[in-house]
Amino acid sequence: MKSTLRVFFSFSILLGVFSCRVQHSPPELVKISVSQAYVDQPITLSGYQFGTDPIVTFGSATSAVNAPIGSHDETTIQLQVPRVAPGKTQIRVQTKEGSSDPLPFTVIQPAPIVTAITPANGLPGTQVVVTGDYLNEIRRVRFNEIDAIINDSTAKKLTITIPKTVPRGPQAFIVETSAGVVINRFVIAGTPQITSISPTKAKPGAELVILGKNFTDGTVSINGLVPDKALTTVKDTEIRTIIPQSATSGRVQVQVFESLIATSTDTLKLFQPPFITHLLTQDGAAGEKLVIEGRDFREISTVSIGNVSVPFRVISETQLEATVPALPASGRVSVSATGIGGTTTATDPFFFFLPPSNLTFSPARQLPGRPLTVSGNNLYRITSVSVSGIPVPITSRNEGIDLLIGIPEVAVSGPITVSSRAGSASAPLVIVQKAVVSDILPLKARPGERVVIRGDFLLNASILFTGSTTPAADGGKKEDKERWVLVPTNAQTGPLRVTNETNDVITTAPFTVLRLISNIDFTPQSGKVGDQIVLTGQNMATVQEVRFSNGTSTPAAFVLEGANLRVTIPAGATTGQICLTNEAGTSCSSSNFTITR
Repeated sequence: MKSTLRVFFSFSILLGVFSCRVQHSPPELVKISVSQAYVDQPITLSGYQFGTDPIVTFGSATSAVNAPIGSHDETTIQLQVPRVAPGKTQIRVQTKEGSSDPLPFTVIQPAPIVTAITPANGLPGTQVVVTGDYLNEIRRVRFNEIDAIINDSTAKKLTITIPKTVPRGPQAFIVETSAGVVINRFVIAGTPQITSISPTKAKPGAELVILGKNFTDGTVSINGLVPDKALTTVKDTEIRTIIPQSATSGRVQVQVFESLIATSTDTLKLFQPPFITHLLTQDGAAGEKLVIEGRDFREISTVSIGNVSVPFRVISETQLEATVPALPASGRVSVSATGIGGTTTATDPFFFFLPPSNLTFSPARQLPGRPLTVSGNNLYRITSVSVSGIPVPITSRNEGIDLLIGIPEVAVSGPITVSSRAGSASAPLVIVQKAVVSDILPLKARPGERVVIRGDFLLNASILFTGSTTPAADGGKKEDKERWVLVPTNAQTGPLRVTNETNDVITTAPFTVLRLISNIDFTPQSGKVGDQIVLTGQNMATVQEVRFSNGTSTPAAFVLEGANLRVTIPAGATTGQICLTNEAGTSCSSSNFTITR
């Protein structure tokens, strides 16, 4: 029994001692999943007593770095290799109970990573910031073989200054760390900037001035076309070049070492030289519109006619409309147009003319119907001449000097007006009038009857009826405004001929001479109502009415056939004479027509 008690007592003491060790012992690090790993690579630690808040350190106590822990429990810790110097180191686990014994571990540094270089280009003396990762183990930073000045270096950021000895142009920018080398392209040059181009509107062949900075080693292009380098002068703040003939409108660019490009804000607008193909009119007066046709008219700034700048408007790329100015003298003048592209002058002739003036006539007095010479100044492009308001044709002209016209038969004394598109001029002329007939009363009469003629200039006029070879006999009144004459026996229907001292003959409206129907005969000699007969005689075309039975019956229907009448015997007709009526009166046949049943 005593022996059992001793065993139980000993076990209790051991259990108490063991319990005290579990509650108050430091952690034990037994194993690392790998013996070496890259910075930031995950690893696993195995052991005991890791507790609830373990800390894992890399390095010695004086320079230990805490590692980021992902997860953990009493026997396992998941973590990432912290950013410590590469090489051999020690790993420990610490809790509030103490620290574990260290285990050896080798940290491997990854090759450097460059994500951005700002700026990507610059001149010597420029500070450059390199961002990326694993940049903390720098051994050397250089431009080709020229070392850069290192200002600051961390794992994710490297700051350097470009040394003055680095030549201009593209360079290999090399970052070398303990773990490797990374090479990027860097251009030793300032970023070109265009502040202005002048002019912004020009013609091919003109000089173009580009202002800005960092132009050294630059190449110019105009809408993609590179000007002749022999005609281009490049300075750091200014480029002068000649615009190629084949250049087109667009932006201007300056390209330095291919990758550095500056583009102008303004567009360079290029205009070909204008060209006048022809004028739609070859003459004009002050104030008229002249349409000029050609090409490249969009940027015309000046139009000149006779060396005088004139108002104009651009209708289209191919048309201008200009206003003809008031020039001091008539004559041929030049027409030109000037724009950004240059100046063009029309090869077509253009004649400017002033209004006519200082009119004189030869002879000073003239009869109607006679020619008249009109002289004066600026008798160019005369469009109309009127005599006392009556337009007259121009028979011939000596351009600019005189005109030959005819005085109208009805013209009266008054002004002669000569007009062109430029204006008009007038002067008085005395005209000796020919006879004028305004009325004939009546317009129908029988031979021997009196006819009244009214008008003007009739006092001594000779009046001949159609068909008569001698003037009509006086009928009792001879005045300038009115004449009375007798219808001659041999007068025929037609106009009268009137001639006064001017020896000009006028003809009046037709006058009708009235004569009775004569020599009436008929065929057959008899017939019944409804039959047709043929009547013959003289002046049958003037018949207005046909009656049977000595003119007492109902008027008969008839038709004129040539010089004869075809008559239908009317109802109620009886045997007797056939009577015909016209404006001269009624005439009857000498024999009777017999009505049969």
